[in-house]
Amino acid sequence: MPPLLRHGLNPDPEAPPFARRNYERLRLYLARALRSVSRPLAYNCCYMHVPKCAGTSVTDAMRSLCPLQKRVGMVLARPSRRATALQSGRPEWNIHEDGPESAVIFGYREHLMLYFMADDAPLVCGHFLFSELAYTAFGHRYRFVSVLRNPLDRLVSNYADARLGNYIDMPFGDYLDSEVGWRHATVMLRYFSGQAAIPRSGVDAAMTAARANLEKFALVGFTDRMPAFAEGFAKVFGAKLHLHHMRPGRFEKPKIDDGARARMEQLCAGDLEFYEHARRRFAP
Repeated sequence: MPPLLRHGLNPDPEAPPFARRNYERLRLYLARALRSVSRPLAYNCCYMHVPKCAGTSVTDAMRSLCPLQKRVGMVLARPSRRATALQSGRPEWNIHEDGPESAVIFGYREHLMLYFMADDAPLVCGHFLFSELAYTAFGHRYRFVSVLRNPLDRLVSNYADARLGNYIDMPFGDYLDSEVGWRHATVMLRYFSGQAAIPRSGVDAAMTAARANLEKFALVGFTDRMPAFAEGFAKVFGAKLHLHHMRPGRFEKPKIDDGARARMEQLCAGDLEFYEHARRRFAP
């Protein structure tokens, strides 16, 4: 048996990176080609990809359910940052969804989101905020979906990934005292409330908005319950979601002592409350 097929639907982890990428691309196109002659999804899907919540693996699985003849609405992070910088005339290094210009880039991503929905893309996905405008205009054709992860684990992963990508360069303790740390600690509230940034005095208002918007989602999954998410997806959209693999992080996590953990819990208090509320709502 060829090495890439030795592990069934998952490529051999020991195969060269280019071989694994080509295998995954081939698998995706084959699945989409087969989907072209199958019954379409019951609804179009709008997947709000909350950062560091297994979104790449989920997106790959969802894309395989989209027929080849239909456009997939991928709102990608890096191209949208660069395009926003060009359009706004701001330096590219200053344009980031977790930086002081976050409202600018999230506004641009909402435009892309609306564009793909207006084009009737069967899947629109990316790091965009919940959009009341998108829900009002296209909620009859789209069902909104997201996946969440324990906020403390998500924060650590966000920190490590930001260091790997050279967006930040600071020890973990300094990070927890920084504005970037605060933005990362409130990611769930930001995305579900539709607010690019939440002031430290605005957590209660953001919580109210986030809880109200959560009710507009047809499905919210959790990284520790992905089989249940796949089952829920099938019930909503009428197609089985094959989550072939969960991609591991590419980075080394920081060591966290009791003091740092207490600080994390304090920073993430809003996200922790929202996360538990979402679990009660979608994973009782």
